[in-house]
Amino acid sequence: MARLQELNREHMSQAIAGATERKVPVTITVRQDGSWANLHSCLIAIRDPHLLLAAPRTREGETPPVISPAEKLGLSFKLKHHKHIFTVTAVNTETPDSGPEKGQEVLVVCWPTRMHRLQRRAYLRVDVPPGRVVRASFWLGGKDSEPPQATPDRPVWSGRVTNLSAGGFQLVVDNNAVWDLDVGETVGVRLSFEAGSESIYVDGQFRHLEDNEGRVLMGFQFIGLAQDRESRQTLQFISGKVAEYQREQDDRGHRAEP
Repeated sequence: MARLQELNREHMSQAIAGATERKVPVTITVRQDGSWANLHSCLIAIRDPHLLLAAPRTREGETPPVISPAEKLGLSFKLKHHKHIFTVTAVNTETPDSGPEKGQEVLVVCWPTRMHRLQRRAYLRVDVPPGRVVRASFWLGGKDSEPPQATPDRPVWSGRVTNLSAGGFQLVVDNNAVWDLDVGETVGVRLSFEAGSESIYVDGQFRHLEDNEGRVLMGFQFIGLAQDRESRQTLQFISGKVAEYQREQDDRGHRAEP
C-alpha cells in the first residue's frame, strides 16, 4: 500500500466518525500573516454537512489566532495505525444553545472533500544511516522567502540532519552559527539528500534546542504538508526516505545478530 493513500468517501466517513466517537486530539494548522500556527482541538460532533470541533487552543496556552469564515485549515489526527490529513473550510465559531455541545464554544467547519492517510510508521523518527549525508539549510520566514544570497541581515544557516520523520527532523549546527530563534518561529527549509542530488523545500517550525559542549542540536517540525498537491508530493518523498532509512537500520540490526 502507498505510504500516502487517498481515502474514498466511505473510508473517509468511517475515519471521521471514529475520531469523533473517541474524541481523539486534532491538530489544526492555519497560515496567517506569513507564518504558521499549530492549534489543538478535537472533533466533538458531526452535523452534516459540517463538523464541530472544540475551541482551538495553543499548546503553550497563548491566545490562538482568530479563524475567519472561509479560511482554509489543515487538520490531522491519528487513528489506529494511520495519521489522517485533510483540509477544511472554516464556517464560523458559535456556542450552541441545545444538544450535547450546549454552552460550549465550537469551531464549525465544512465536511472535507478529500482525505489522505499516512502509515504511522512514517512518523517514527529514524537516524540517518552511516554513509548517508542529509543537509538542511534554513532561513527566517517560509520556504518562499529564501534570500538570493546570505547576508548579515538575512542569514541562511545550515547543518547536518541526524534523524528524520514525516513530522520533522533534527540537525547539528555549530554553537556560533545560529542566531537565537524563538520556539514556534517559522523558517523555510531546503533539505538536500545524497550530496545535493535531491532537494526539497518545506516550511518548518522551530521546536527545541539542545546545547551540548558547542554542538547544538536543533529540532524542527514540518508544517503545512499535505494541504495541496505539491506538498503531498513532498510528504510522500519524505516518508519514502524514512522508510528507506528504516530498512537500512533493520538490515544492519539483522546482520549484527549472532
